Amino acid sequence: MSGVRRAIIPCAGKGTRMLSISNGMAKELLPLAGDPILGHVLRECAQSGIDEVLVVVSPGKDAIEAYVSSVAGSSGMPERIGTAIQERPKGLADAVRVGREFAGSEPVAIALPDNLFIDTREPAIAQLCEAFAAAGTNVVGLTEITAENAVSRGPTPIYPGVRRGDDYLIESIPAKGAHGSTFSLGGARSAMTGVGRYVFLPEAFDIIDLVERSLVAGSELDDIPVLQTMLARGRLAGRVLRGTFLDVGLPEGYREAAALLEPA
Repeated sequence: MSGVRRAIIPCAGKGTRMLSISNGMAKELLPLAGDPILGHVLRECAQSGIDEVLVVVSPGKDAIEAYVSSVAGSSGMPERIGTAIQERPKGLADAVRVGREFAGSEPVAIALPDNLFIDTREPAIAQLCEAFAAAGTNVVGLTEITAENAVSRGPTPIYPGVRRGDDYLIESIPAKGAHGSTFSLGGARSAMTGVGRYVFLPEAFDIIDLVERSLVAGSELDDIPVLQTMLARGRLAGRVLRGTFLDVGLPEGYREAAALLEPA
């Protein structure tokens, strides 16, 4: 058993890239195959043995708070789902840090609602929990991006490394691409990149604090420098996630997911 019973789902982003589809609606509540996007991630949590979830929202996202309140404890959902507010848009790592007290002294899963996995027998979070149980350290999920699907994937960096089965020995983590762009293969036919599934130990919150102190005032507190610090300390393992990865935080990715998941 991995001992991972709690998960944090950051939903505090503005969703500017999705405005052409959302028309101002919280992107996490956009419908997909009969459920809001957030509902798919919550079900993934429950199927992975997560019984307590904290959804981090920004001020004004009352619709998300109402939704999670209505589904908590229902069939197929985690037993307890709470919300917390990220008061200012300081970045993904800061949104994760909002859940510091919620996580306490236990490992915690992090699941970004922009990222979904389908066509897999084992949920993505469960796969990461399995990797955590084996490695005993912080874990990041990875997936392979090809030239065929790069246009519907966000601007995450290529992770150089060596794959050994489902394990991935990460050599380095470069900075992200420009916000609003899509994934760049740099001329390669395919590449590995990190996706929005993690398992973090309590030390992750201290690393977030450390990274923040190194930033220029006003800079975004993103996840990449946190992962880079973990890697430099030998405290990060990579797990290649089985299943089809969908980036529903981009209009192209959302349309792809709808085509794959919606009934004909």
